[in-house]
Amino acid sequence: MSQKTALEKLREEHREIMEALSQLEAEKKEIDERFSLIREEEDKIVEELRKCRDSYRYNQLEIRLNAVSRRRREVEAQKEGIERKTRGFKADLAKIEARIEYLKPREQRFITEQGS
Repeated sequence: MSQKTALEKLREEHREIMEALSQLEAEKKEIDERFSLIREEEDKIVEELRKCRDSYRYNQLEIRLNAVSRRRREVEAQKEGIERKTRGFKADLAKIEARIEYLKPREQRFITEQGS
């Protein structure tokens, strides 16, 4: 029976968090792209509203604007959720890195400090 040491467990946890963090960053990039497209569409509708003189067309544009604004708010909520998760993972990562550094044998810590 081979059991992992605390240092090995921390390193494995560090690797898992790094993978999750990279997935979140990829997801954030996708959401940012969707957000910018929705924002452009919303800006275009607002500009059309400013130029519009026909009340029927104005009402149609308002309905479209409301739908696009709702989508934008939903995407913003997703974006904020991902940013919260990212901050949490980064905080966990910092704690794990500090614990790994503490658990390293003294000689290794000394060598890495001199190498920096």
